[in-house]
Amino acid sequence: MIGDRHLSIDRRLVEIQDDIRSEFGWSLDKDLYVAEWLVNELVCSAPYRRSLLDLNKTWDNIRRELFSHSGSVAIVGAAVEIDEIEDAMKKGCRFIVADGSGEIFSDLEDPKEGWDSVIGVVSDGDGGTGLSLSIDNNIPMIIHAHGDNQESLRRLIPRVRDLPISITHQTPFSIDGMVNPGGFTDGDRAVCIVVSMGVSVSDIVLLGTRSDVVGKFSGATDPERKLLKLRWMKRILEELGFSGII
Repeated sequence: MIGDRHLSIDRRLVEIQDDIRSEFGWSLDKDLYVAEWLVNELVCSAPYRRSLLDLNKTWDNIRRELFSHSGSVAIVGAAVEIDEIEDAMKKGCRFIVADGSGEIFSDLEDPKEGWDSVIGVVSDGDGGTGLSLSIDNNIPMIIHAHGDNQESLRRLIPRVRDLPISITHQTPFSIDGMVNPGGFTDGDRAVCIVVSMGVSVSDIVLLGTRSDVVGKFSGATDPERKLLKLRWMKRILEELGFSGII
């Protein structure tokens, strides 16, 4: 499994994914199919071909960046507000962005200053304008495969052909070229990724992480269904040791 020498995976986080599949009636076989399709598409299909070494290098480079500064790591979620970003920047935080949430940097007086502090973006491919901005700013991307996002990934792959990328899945199996660090939504998966890389929960700041509202930077979704997903997000974050999440 990619980057194993650097990973610390909490098996309970992977087991929760089984509970989530059961809750929503999703198929493990479909999760596995899309995951294997994605790695095959990236490793075997020209003109987007990358080696397993390339995927591994991106993972390791993101991890290296996480530990290259002494400040906290801020996870930017879909309900983020500009004052949260400004406060985190004043404190010297570096950012991991959940999917389209990077659109918030457009509200800064100097958006480039915000993007220059971003280490990576975590996406399942439906992030809209914010995801496009991440690509435009050459942000390394950790792309996630799940059972119903194959078409989103098919559209995303040509757009990230020049970006450093790594890939994740949500099955209990070992898949060469991929990692399952745990997580469900892009936001809590971003936290699981950072924790698996060795960052302490005490060094992670959650921005725009709420389970009671659908964030303005969420992809197109059914609000009622999204709130159910966010309750699972909260459970995963609490499993990691976070408290006080609304």
